[in-house]
Amino acid sequence: MYSPPAFRNVDERAAFDFIAEHGFAVLTSVNEGRPFVSHLPMIADPARRVVRGHLARANPQASVLDGRLCVAAFIGPNAYVSPDWYGDAEQVPTWNYIAAHVEGAARVVAEPGVVDRILEELSDRHENRRRDLDVGKIWKMSKLPAEKLVKMRAAIVAFEIDIERIELKEKLSQNKTADDAEAVASKLATGDESARAVAAAIRAARRR
Repeated sequence: MYSPPAFRNVDERAAFDFIAEHGFAVLTSVNEGRPFVSHLPMIADPARRVVRGHLARANPQASVLDGRLCVAAFIGPNAYVSPDWYGDAEQVPTWNYIAAHVEGAARVVAEPGVVDRILEELSDRHENRRRDLDVGKIWKMSKLPAEKLVKMRAAIVAFEIDIERIELKEKLSQNKTADDAEAVASKLATGDESARAVAAAIRAARRR
């Protein structure tokens, strides 16, 4: 990932925390010169330095994933930045955003118990973020009939990616003056949810 020094966060813990918060990824691999791209939720295990997920078995990428070098890109809050918000009249439009990339070789997981753990980790992570139910009433895989679970397991390909490289880029107006960065944050703070998140991140980056 192209990441000028001003935007590069080399704190791996911050990268893993970002992936935990923004767990929807773009998974890219190449087979015989042809790129494959899928959109899917993934989960990271910092201790083992892997990210895990699963694809539909019918997805062509699933059949050529094992052993392939992959990149999983996680995109966080992002927002357009207008040149009108700067004090300098010679500025140009740009985009502020946060993204993490994980690179490594994929390994298909077939052992049913491990596959089930991947599925449980993914569903538990996101079920616990639901706001429509009381705590303790989330959906669990145990609600599935055994024969349905067998069919579901057969319809997916679970995998792990051994992390060879993990990068976190935070493009948050760090290359601008403090006044310009605050002007951008003030404008974005009046925008939609993503823009407000970028505004908060700009201010947090300035405090570091």
